[in-house]
Amino acid sequence: SYSMQSAIKNLFGHLDRFAMELDIISKCYSSLLTSAPIPETAKQIFTDEEVNRLWQNQNIDYVDSILFLLYTGFRISEMFDLKIENIDIKNQTMIGGIKTEAGKNRIVPIHSKIFHIVQNRLKHSKSGYLFECNDKKLKSSCYRRSWANIMKILEMKHTPHECRHTFRSRLDSIGANKVCIDKIMGHKSEGTGERVYTHKSIEELKKNIELITN
Repeated sequence: SYSMQSAIKNLFGHLDRFAMELDIISKCYSSLLTSAPIPETAKQIFTDEEVNRLWQNQNIDYVDSILFLLYTGFRISEMFDLKIENIDIKNQTMIGGIKTEAGKNRIVPIHSKIFHIVQNRLKHSKSGYLFECNDKKLKSSCYRRSWANIMKILEMKHTPHECRHTFRSRLDSIGANKVCIDKIMGHKSEGTGERVYTHKSIEELKKNIELITN
């Protein structure tokens, strides 16, 4: 895959530079290597009509998880790892996230539209995780099958990661604060000033996430 080729190329670069420090080699030939480019992907966000269709079919298993992703911006792996101990119903927040320093253990407000979903999942959790399969932590294999079934029944064509793209696109379209969007999604803000000097309270994060009204 392109990602594996890139990782190997980076490894060879580190080895070459280390070898040069030890005077084993005099030229970094790894700099001449090329790897496959990152493939272009066309992410399709959920339309308002599709989101409404999901709300109308909450009786289908795991449709609630799609709505959860659409109103939190979580990656599916972050959803799988979300423990009930990290959910604060009183303050309507969750702590979760992986991958980067900005993404780990970030605070994500619980949108009012999915509050009942989180409450219901909390009430019935047997494993200590918010989303389960057969009373155990939800795994990718189980979820992918359910996802494919939902897409077929509701006549949609989306990947789970497109929920995250939809979440950001919707917030951006309605004028949410970009620093708040980055904090909720676990992205590092681009500007140094935004990263260092701008601090956003939980109330501000809640205010911005609630801008999604449909």
